[in-house]
Amino acid sequence: MINPKNRKRLNLQKLAANIFTRISYKTKFSNNKGNRSLLAIDLLKEVIKKDLLEITTNKVEISYMGLMAHHSPFSNMRLNGEVIFLGLIKDICDAFLTKHYGCEVKLNIGQFKNSLYVKDLLKDLEILFQVPFYALLNPKSSEFALIYYPIYRFASENFLEALLDNLVIEIANCVVYVIIINFSFLYSFRQTLYRSKFLSLRNFERFKNNLVWQLRTKIYIQKPTLFYSSCYSIFLLRTNGIYTKTIYANRSQYISTLKNFPLLTVAFIELKDFILSRFDEVLYYLSSVLRFALSSVLGQFIGLVWRGIIEGLKNKNVNQRS
Repeated sequence: MINPKNRKRLNLQKLAANIFTRISYKTKFSNNKGNRSLLAIDLLKEVIKKDLLEITTNKVEISYMGLMAHHSPFSNMRLNGEVIFLGLIKDICDAFLTKHYGCEVKLNIGQFKNSLYVKDLLKDLEILFQVPFYALLNPKSSEFALIYYPIYRFASENFLEALLDNLVIEIANCVVYVIIINFSFLYSFRQTLYRSKFLSLRNFERFKNNLVWQLRTKIYIQKPTLFYSSCYSIFLLRTNGIYTKTIYANRSQYISTLKNFPLLTVAFIELKDFILSRFDEVLYYLSSVLRFALSSVLGQFIGLVWRGIIEGLKNKNVNQRS
């Protein structure tokens, strides 16, 4: 007979398997963008892109299932989350390159640690990788509530699927970003993986520069703005495309960690809000004064004109009687 603890674990694994099955199903369809953001996976041929998303989904599922089987999954994720996440990205990248490059490829973990995209994801490690896992184990976990409560009182199955959609797409983008930086000097490699328009070195370099520029804009401007606004932007994987959605997320604890340009971005937003508020107050005061002046002066003027007309009519009537 299965004891209650094992039964609960089996139910959680079944829930996770159902969610990852749906995500895997969605990767087989068209993944055209439903947003204006530039994605690293846009560089890949359609078939290659679908394959990367499927590999990523499978590897994330295996990683989560392995963590669930651990005797202490919460503490293991909390203590070793960064190591597990880096290992997951490396495993996905190695498997993807080995499959499509025709020989075994093993990248150095340092190539990931030094990647700007990986560094950015590691800053979001908790909300991106750890919290969805905690929520799978317990939909009302304190880690989930700290970020999403009270807008989201518990992690519904659909909400968990959205968070895992985002995780899969972010990791896939990260893998392609690492490949762009480390392997694109090989023309045969570009022939194998990239869309035909990016076989031109000019088009490829333009794409890479735009991607790097967008990433830096995200790090220095967009993310601090989202932190300050208690928002989180996620990718959603649908059968008809990839979309972005902004949801509520309490990120106030990260404001104190900002420094240099990201901190300047938050200071600029606060200054802008202060100036706009004062501008609204001044505008309201001036409009009130103008309204009072117009009503008083114009009212008196109209009154005088009206009285003049009345007096003129009276005098006209008197003269006619005379």
